Amino acid sequence: MLVTPHFSPENRKNTPESDSVDDLFPRSKKIDAANSLTWYPVPPTKTQLVGFCDWISIYQRHGSGLPVLCDGAFMRIDKHGETVNTTLKKLRVEGSHETAIFIRCDGETVWFEGNVSKFGRQDNVFGYSFRQCILRINALLSEHGLPPFTDGERFITNFKGEPRSVWTGAIVTRVDLTQNFSTGSKENAYYFMRYLAGQQASRLKTGTHGEGETVDWGRGSRRIYSKAYLKGPELRKHSQGEDYLGHLADWCDSVGLVRFETTYKATKLHDMGCHYLGGFDMKQLELDFEQRKEVLTRQSVEVEDLTALPKAILGTYRMWQSGDDISSKLKKSQFYLHRKALLPFGVDIAIKSNVTQLKPRTRVIMLGPVTPPDFYELPTIERKRYGTHG
Repeated sequence: MLVTPHFSPENRKNTPESDSVDDLFPRSKKIDAANSLTWYPVPPTKTQLVGFCDWISIYQRHGSGLPVLCDGAFMRIDKHGETVNTTLKKLRVEGSHETAIFIRCDGETVWFEGNVSKFGRQDNVFGYSFRQCILRINALLSEHGLPPFTDGERFITNFKGEPRSVWTGAIVTRVDLTQNFSTGSKENAYYFMRYLAGQQASRLKTGTHGEGETVDWGRGSRRIYSKAYLKGPELRKHSQGEDYLGHLADWCDSVGLVRFETTYKATKLHDMGCHYLGGFDMKQLELDFEQRKEVLTRQSVEVEDLTALPKAILGTYRMWQSGDDISSKLKKSQFYLHRKALLPFGVDIAIKSNVTQLKPRTRVIMLGPVTPPDFYELPTIERKRYGTHG
């Protein structure tokens, strides 16, 4: 295994003579108080056990000699009429059922982005794992005479005294991880969405869209964005009278299908160490995803849970619970103080409570797994995964 002190594996002029990781990170300095094993490069987890992937954005520099693939270009010209730079436009590749993905190549670097699970299919209620998506992407690149995205070679660098892995292959800049849940019925699904509309998640701004069919957290964030939505109404918007999609939308309504989806953007992937395809550790994403979807299973806040709070803040909670507009009841400084105290309990007084949501206290909605119905048209790769349709 080659070792270089530089972050970029492309610049190796000062590569030390020794290839040993121990030379850069001596064992004597890496043993903890419990005398556990020293640091060593652990292979990333490839197997995906939670949900599946939708959108993926990825690119890789291969070197010169590749075919140029684009849909025109944008040129930036200065005041003197000189061309400052030229940016190739992404080529939209159309698939069946009004689906599309985007490919671009400037002769050296290949870019891809799109909803791989949806491409060429009527729906993506059940889709592909991350690695299956990469296989589909590489097949599409091959059809256009472009090389596949690869892991590349791994190098260990010394970054601020700590080991860091870098790879020479593809760079992932966006991944959408998603999972389906059943609430049991259409009525339960709508009650559940009204409940989510009053929930705070990781201090991200909560928003409600449509007729309460979508609730999201962190819209506009450059790092991460999560949302929950009802799959039945979403399918019905795009069914255009197709019997199959209409039938599937009705089935989604009957099981109360709620989809939770999180978009991991470039900055977040980099911070997690998941921006290299070769070092893409699915376990890291799954752990984060599991934490973010806790908003779905968080218990409703009962008064008994808040009895330790000061009476003033407890009174604010009760006003919020009854549907009052708290911003008109408190001074600005009090409002922010009480909001900060209640956020750890999943209560955001900046969002007006839905009174209808609070009335049926005896209603218990259990989230369950979702498996494809008998009539669902699974691609071959998914038939093997779910073990249905022969």
